[in-house]
Amino acid sequence: MKKIGIAGLQREQIKEQIEQTSPGRFECHILNDMEAAMKVKSGELDYYIGCCNTGAGAALSIAIAIIGFAQSCTIAKPAIRAKQNEIDQFVSEGKVAFGLSVEHVEHAVPMLINTLASR
Repeated sequence: MKKIGIAGLQREQIKEQIEQTSPGRFECHILNDMEAAMKVKSGELDYYIGCCNTGAGAALSIAIAIIGFAQSCTIAKPAIRAKQNEIDQFVSEGKVAFGLSVEHVEHAVPMLINTLASR
């Protein structure tokens, strides 16, 4: 079972979306961004999902600092919805930290989770 650290805004909603999209496939941990990033870096967690108003600032800043820029990406920004082909590419490139803006939780998280579940 893959483990996901969830940080930032809308954490409970993200966790619910993950559990609805792929029941029993992921173990979700609601943490602060520092804890989640450090656990991904150490291998205790497989993925990091951060959420803020922009999907790039507070959602990912600590993850970028700890996990690294090359393993982090923004999947949805204000007024820019997530795209399945971009999520597929990010996951294929080995990204493990994903940021998104609060307005896109309901559509972006299921896309991301379905892609992660298929790997």
